[in-house]
Amino acid sequence: MFTDVQPLRVEVGRTWLWPDEVPELTVGSTVQLDTCGDQDVQICLAGCLIARGHAVVIGGKLGVEVSELVPADIPEGKSH
Repeated sequence: MFTDVQPLRVEVGRTWLWPDEVPELTVGSTVQLDTCGDQDVQICLAGCLIARGHAVVIGGKLGVEVSELVPADIPEGKSH
């Protein structure tokens, strides 16, 4: 049984912004990510990639359907 709680992170994609671009973000701004719309999201626990999946909408809320469990020896961000 787990003894301490770890945050689960679901990563949809990444991007880089220059420091002077951050103050330009406003409500309604769009930030382009480095992933395609049909690409898997990555599920990480304590900084380790544990699974991949697809973003889904369940009852109006965003969720993730797990499609692959990742072996413990694969570092975060690496492909299978």
